[in-house]
Amino acid sequence: MQSRIELLSPAANADVAMAAVNAGADAVYMGGPAFGARSKAGNAMADVERTVRYAHRYAARFFLTLNTLIYEEEMDQAVRIAWQAYEAGVDALIIQDMGLLEAGMPPMELHASTQCHISTPEKARFLEKAGFRRLVLARELSVQEIASIADAVGCEIECFVHGALCASYSGQCYMGCYQNRRSGNRGECSQSCRMAYDLADATGNVLQKNRYLLSMKDLNASARLRELLEAGVCCLKIEGRMKDAAYVKNVTLSYRYALDALMRENPSWQRLSQGRVETVFVPDLQKSFHREYTDFNLGGVRKEWAFPSTPKATGQAIGQVLEVRGCSPGYGGLKILVRLHPDCALSAGDGLCYFDVRGCLQGGVLERAEAGKDGLLAVLNGPEEAGFMPMVPSVLYRNKDVAFERGLQSAEFNRKIDVHVVFAAAEAEFRMEDDYGNRVAVPVDKGSLVLARDERTALAAFGRQLSKLGGSSYSLASFHYEGEPVYFAPAAVLNECRRRLVERMDSCRERRYSVRADVSLPSGEGLAFPESLLPSYRLNVANSWAARFYRNHGLEVDVSAFELKGESGIRKKGNLLMICKHCIRFQIGQCTRKGKGGPFPGGDAAADLYLCRGRDKFALRFDCAACRMEVWSV
Repeated sequence: MQSRIELLSPAANADVAMAAVNAGADAVYMGGPAFGARSKAGNAMADVERTVRYAHRYAARFFLTLNTLIYEEEMDQAVRIAWQAYEAGVDALIIQDMGLLEAGMPPMELHASTQCHISTPEKARFLEKAGFRRLVLARELSVQEIASIADAVGCEIECFVHGALCASYSGQCYMGCYQNRRSGNRGECSQSCRMAYDLADATGNVLQKNRYLLSMKDLNASARLRELLEAGVCCLKIEGRMKDAAYVKNVTLSYRYALDALMRENPSWQRLSQGRVETVFVPDLQKSFHREYTDFNLGGVRKEWAFPSTPKATGQAIGQVLEVRGCSPGYGGLKILVRLHPDCALSAGDGLCYFDVRGCLQGGVLERAEAGKDGLLAVLNGPEEAGFMPMVPSVLYRNKDVAFERGLQSAEFNRKIDVHVVFAAAEAEFRMEDDYGNRVAVPVDKGSLVLARDERTALAAFGRQLSKLGGSSYSLASFHYEGEPVYFAPAAVLNECRRRLVERMDSCRERRYSVRADVSLPSGEGLAFPESLLPSYRLNVANSWAARFYRNHGLEVDVSAFELKGESGIRKKGNLLMICKHCIRFQIGQCTRKGKGGPFPGGDAAADLYLCRGRDKFALRFDCAACRMEVWSV
C-alpha cells in the first residue's frame, strides 16, 4: 500500500510561498487577511489566490491558517474569509476555534491546528469524528506516542519537524496575556518564554539570576524522518511563517533531499506533488537562523531542551577561542586567536559570536582574518571592554555566513516537469503532454509554414526552439515530428507556439489540481468530548458558537477564554499560565526521578520554585508523575 508523503513549508507571503514550492515543498501554509496566528503575516485574498494557482501547477497544495481564537463580533468576518478561501481554491483551512464548526463553514477540508493540543488517542478520535481530515499533533510527543495516535484514527497525521519550539503546550500558554495582554492564541505572542528571569526557591534564595530559563532550543528532526513516517505521519511540517525566503528555501530543500532519499529506499512512500527541483545550491541546516538544535521529546528520553544562556541564534560552532589579544594602535576592534574546525573558512562580513566572561552572548562582524602558526587571528568589530571579552577557552560561533548567503541568493531554484511535444504535420498542430496525463494542443497556421528544403535542418530547428523552456515550469523530455510533409517553421512561429503551449499546460494543470471534493461536517450527535479540563478557560471558548459546540458534546461551558477575563481576572493569583514538557528542575540538576544526576540529592523535592521578572512572580510546580512542569501566577 502506497502512502503519500507531504513536505509542508511556511510562507509569510506569496513570494515566499512560491519560493518554497520551487525548493520542493509539497504544500505551503500561509495566513489570509486576518486570524492567522501570526498577526504580522497577513495577506490579501488576491495574493492567496495567486499562490494557490502556482502551487496547483505542481500538484502542490495550499492551506490557509485561520487558527486564532475568534471573538464574538469577529465571527462573521472569519466565516467570510473561510468562504473566500473556498472560492479561491484553497485546499484546506487550519483552525483552532471550535466555534467555526458551528458558524456556517464552507464544505472544505479542515485541519486541527497544533493550538488544539492533540496529545492523546481519545482527543484525536474525537476531533476526527467532529469533522477534521487532518490533525496537527502536539510537539511534545514522542515517536511512540505519535504512533499510538496514528493507529487510533483514520485521518491524516501531521507533525512539526523543524523550527522554533514553544516552552508551553501550544494553545495552553497564557503568560504573554498575563504579562502584557498579548496572546499567542490571538496571533500576538509576546515571546514570554524568550525573556530572562531570576530563579528562586521558596525562601527567596536566588538560585540563578537573569537566565533564559524557558527559552527552548530549536527543533531539528531531520534524523528522525524515517521513524516518523513509519509511525504513520503523512505530513512533515516546517515552522517559520515569519521567516524570509532564504530561510525557507534552505530548510525546505534540505528536507526535500532527505525525504527523497528515504523514498528511493522505500517505494511505498510517494511524493504528493510533482516536478523535480533543479538547482546547484547545496542546503545546510546549520547555516540558517537557529538556536542550538534538539529533536525534543521524539526519542522519549528527557534531555536539556532549553538553552538558558541566550534566546538568540548562536549559529554554528566553528572553532575554539585560544586567546584574546590587544588591537593595533588606533584600530577599534577585537582580536581573537581561534582554532577553526578543519572544514571551516571565514569571510569578511561573517557574523561571529561568543559567550563573554559573564556568560552573555556577544559578537560582531569579521573585518579580516590573519593566518598564524598558532591559529587564525580574527579581527572583528566587537566590544573591547574587559567584561565583554570572550572566555578562554570557549566556543566561537558563526551566526551569519556571508559566502553561504551569497550563494543562496544567487542560486536559481527551478522546479521542472518533463513534457513531451509532438508536431502532427497532417493537422498542423503542436501537442504537449506531461507524465501525469495532462494534454494540451496548439494549432499552427499552415500559411506560416513552408516545405523544408533540408529536412534535417528543419527538424533540428523545431527541437531547438521548443526546448527553450527555461522560464517555465517545464523541461522538454522529447520531441517527435509526426507524419508528412516536413515543414520549415520560422523561429518566431515556433516561439509563439511554445509560449501558447506553456500557457495552456499551466492552465490545464492549475485547473486539474484545483479540483477537490466538497466535505460536509458530520452532525456530531452523541459525540462526547473526551477531556474534563479545569480551569475551564483552557478550553479557549471565545464566542457563543464555541460554547455551543462544547455543550453539544457534553460540556456545560460559557464564553470564558482567558483573553476575555478583564484586568482583574487576568492578573489574579492562581492562574495556570503554562504547562510544559520542559522542566527547569531537570535543567538545573534537581530531577526528582531517575534521570539527570539521579534523584534530587537534597531539600524538599515537592517545593515550588519561582520565576521572577520585574513586578511578575510565577510559581513553578512539578507534576513528576506526569513528568511535566506548570507555571502559575502568584
